[in-house]
Amino acid sequence: MLNVKDFGAVGNGSTDDSPALQRALDSCASGGGVLVIPAGDYRVASTLKISSGTRIEADCAARLFLCGDTKKQRGDFLITNRDHFGGDSDISIFGGIWDGNNSGRCNTKDPDLFNKNAWSGTTVDFYNVRNLRLESMVLANSVTYNIRMCRISDFHISDISFYSKEKAFNQDGLHFGGFVKNGTVANVRAISKGQTNDDMLAFNADDSMERLENLDLERGPIENISVDGVYAEDCHTAVRMCSVDSPIRGIKVKNMETGVRCYALNMDAARYCRTPLFRGEDRPRGVGCVENVEFENFTMWFTCRTENPLMCLETNIGSLSMRGVRRDQERDRSPGSALLRASNVCGMRITADGGSAGEALLEKMSDRFEVQGTASEFEIRGS
Repeated sequence: MLNVKDFGAVGNGSTDDSPALQRALDSCASGGGVLVIPAGDYRVASTLKISSGTRIEADCAARLFLCGDTKKQRGDFLITNRDHFGGDSDISIFGGIWDGNNSGRCNTKDPDLFNKNAWSGTTVDFYNVRNLRLESMVLANSVTYNIRMCRISDFHISDISFYSKEKAFNQDGLHFGGFVKNGTVANVRAISKGQTNDDMLAFNADDSMERLENLDLERGPIENISVDGVYAEDCHTAVRMCSVDSPIRGIKVKNMETGVRCYALNMDAARYCRTPLFRGEDRPRGVGCVENVEFENFTMWFTCRTENPLMCLETNIGSLSMRGVRRDQERDRSPGSALLRASNVCGMRITADGGSAGEALLEKMSDRFEVQGTASEFEIRGS
């Protein structure tokens, strides 16, 4: 077991601790084992890189934050895995406050969304990792994504909290890109009002990879992930599933309680983003492939007035079931909005509460179905 203090880390909030932290990580990687980070404020001016077989154990009062006076560029993060090309395995992080420091002078999002050299704004990044474990971490003050992941498998993520003094665009909580499979997520919470200011959970099998937030991510399938326990008092969107050409399969989500400003479940295939992924006229049969997705015990409410539905389905679905859906009418600020709206799909049958709350077969792109009141069970299948 190694301690970052033995490698020169100070933790006083003003010293650049990234060289000492990196020396400690490298030493831990060469010998294998555990790296301890005691309580303190560790200023990080250059990206920390964690190698295979490394386990970080950070005190709950150990805050690692991105230096606000260092210019950022593509490939910069607070921490990422070392070998994006060859891949890493058996990486674990337990504890700590991982702070994107979005109030820092140089920690800003480039106004040119398509600047190929721009910083993504992501705090924690993992690409091409097998057996990743993240537990008991606080993600604070992200500029864009809190944690983004692509090409990861056999992972476990639990007891993750999101906090920010300021709301910013694209503040996703857990952002999954393509080629992600076989994982579990448990006990994810927003601990400050307004967080996350985008998707708490983003399953983005497809996305605009030319945008700076997504540079170096990929489009690809997302498969076999179970989620148990998500809470947000006032987030932007609870769950997003973005599929246009790449499939999303085998996702099981239970025990969610989320107040939202935009959607509880968004499957609009990015039609309304500033950077849409397709032209509607080019896809007369709709887009997407969502199969074997289940929601259980999902409580939702709007925290503001809106004309949005709580659940938006504009993606072709093979099979999706929901049990224990509950609209919290006492907390809902937009009780007149639809619980569920489906449109822009072909060949999809929807049954709400066994048909008693509504049933429809959407055969043409112009068809539309809404559940205006309440319903607790939905079955949605491709016909």
